[in-house]
Amino acid sequence: MTRSIQHAGCGRQFGALSCLLLLWLSSAWALPLWQEELQRLRVGLNLFPAVLGAQEQLSAQRNADGVLEIVIVYRSTDKAAQQAVASLEALDQVQGHPLRVSVVPIEQLEPNREPPLAAIFVASSGLEPDLLRRLSERHQVLVFSPFEGDVSAGAVAGIHVADRILPSINLAQARRAGLSFKPFFLRVAHHAE
Repeated sequence: MTRSIQHAGCGRQFGALSCLLLLWLSSAWALPLWQEELQRLRVGLNLFPAVLGAQEQLSAQRNADGVLEIVIVYRSTDKAAQQAVASLEALDQVQGHPLRVSVVPIEQLEPNREPPLAAIFVASSGLEPDLLRRLSERHQVLVFSPFEGDVSAGAVAGIHVADRILPSINLAQARRAGLSFKPFFLRVAHHAE
């Protein structure tokens, strides 16, 4: 009888220890994914001005005040979006054109927004491919997402990480959005399918 009570106590202790270990491991595994997305966001913010400036008709995308309107869209939390705003506001201009940066939850981005947009920067991962495609086609602008798989899924541009980091472009989606890019940019950029 004493032995079975001891075994039951050991089983409970082992179960509790296993649960604690699983909790610790799941948080440890979740952390690198979060860090990877944050790193992609930072790299994307560094590459975004070059991609925006590589458009052939950039000056035509200015509003009536001569400003390039950039909207940062997000879903659920705006923490990454606020980081993106701070980064792009510090930039101030692209190719001599001043920037105006705003943050909008993706669900509230209006189809016929006034003033017209020059670009949409995606600050949330996991957006549906159909939504990424609709954003660029409806607004006829550059939709830039730094998150893995988003350029192939329907964003116009983003980043490609291999042995080095390159801008990535989805030419078919760029055409559907009515965008064209400078030849030099097209030579150095990764072309997503």
